[in-house]
Amino acid sequence: MSADPVRRRAISVLVQAGQGGRLDPLLDQALDALRSAGAEPRDRAFLAELVRGTLQWQLRYDHLIRRYARRQPPTDPGLLALLRLSLHQLVALDQVPPFAALHQAGELCRQDISPRLVGFVNGLLQAARRELRPDETTGPQERTGRLRAAFADLGEGTPAGLAAWHAHPRWLVDRWLKRLGAETTAALLAANNRPVPVAFRVLEPQDPQAARALLAQAGCPTDPGADDPRILVCGDRPDRATIGSLLERWGWLLVQDPNVQRATSWLLEGLGTPAAPVLDLCAAPGGKTRRLAAAWPGLPLLVAADLRTDRLPLLRQATARITGCPVVLLAADGTAPPLRPGSCAVVLLDGPCSGTGVLRHHPEARLQLKRGVPAANGPTLLALAARAAELLRPGGVLLYATCSLEPEENEQVLDRLLACGVPLVPLPHHRDGRWRRTWVPGAAPDGDGDGFFAARLRRAD
Repeated sequence: MSADPVRRRAISVLVQAGQGGRLDPLLDQALDALRSAGAEPRDRAFLAELVRGTLQWQLRYDHLIRRYARRQPPTDPGLLALLRLSLHQLVALDQVPPFAALHQAGELCRQDISPRLVGFVNGLLQAARRELRPDETTGPQERTGRLRAAFADLGEGTPAGLAAWHAHPRWLVDRWLKRLGAETTAALLAANNRPVPVAFRVLEPQDPQAARALLAQAGCPTDPGADDPRILVCGDRPDRATIGSLLERWGWLLVQDPNVQRATSWLLEGLGTPAAPVLDLCAAPGGKTRRLAAAWPGLPLLVAADLRTDRLPLLRQATARITGCPVVLLAADGTAPPLRPGSCAVVLLDGPCSGTGVLRHHPEARLQLKRGVPAANGPTLLALAARAAELLRPGGVLLYATCSLEPEENEQVLDRLLACGVPLVPLPHHRDGRWRRTWVPGAAPDGDGDGFFAARLRRAD
């Protein structure tokens, strides 16, 4: 049996992601190469699962590598990627027979890494197989129990145990435990590893019940959100081509995480339609821009600005679907946009951040994120928020948001903003009385949606 080209491509993507590459374009490129080579859809699906699953559980597999290595664990990127990939097949993929995973590991090591290391690779993986998946009759429940036992030496519920079992960086687990507590942190870590369903937003004025019926007819059945009928969650995850086709067919449909939908609604509720321009200051990819236009169809002007040129095509595509109000698209630095001070009725600032609330979408992000990133982002977010405040007319509203759970990017930014003399005051929500709040994945009542922070402030008259 020769080395499998699908596994070989998977290892290449894993190595590049480990060196800081962005997963989505790397994986898309690998999938396109397989498609061009005439690979079957199941081979492309296998590649995606190998890459995304291995990255998601990499820190769990690194613990297993240390456990079974019986010597200093390897540091070679290619060898580590091969071992992690093989462990993922042994531990998580029922459809891969253990003998196939082990044989392919040996062949790939012999051909692509070093023939001298085949014995080491085989010995490590055989030890893992004997303990975790001793034979074909070992069912998923027993395998999970055996896998749990392999982490017993770290202590259940300890920071080290939580970090390794849930495959999150230890430094991030430590800071969440300190701030959120053991129960919330454990729920958050578990939520970050659950499958991510596709959720739609039915934009106004489309009737959500009619939208649900149309989606069902198109082969995409959905369930409405318990607290918002405009949230529609797919029962089975449609592929990207199907999602793209649905979005192209119906301009009132938007893919957006349920918690992001809830947070955006919370930000907008009770404000009334602004009588002056509205600015989305860091607008790409454009989902929230479309939410603004749908919520306020009579706007005199909606401005969507973003500095990131690589994301402007997505923003242009999103804003092209907006009807009912004029839209201007700007390629501009949010700290110095070409707009007059005092010219805007509302500024939405969904600022650049560490993304610790959306780690479940990006398995490589938890591995690439560095300890100092949240604190380093604080000054940039403060500068953006201060500029947003300058653009507001008296009585105008600043809507601040991030997909971060970290105070350096959220509460501390706003505390500094209010303390530096900017004429802003908190604007409590008319229903819950809060002017800022955080949605935490896995924690009641936020469910399994993304982590998100949102705040409302008003410029003093």
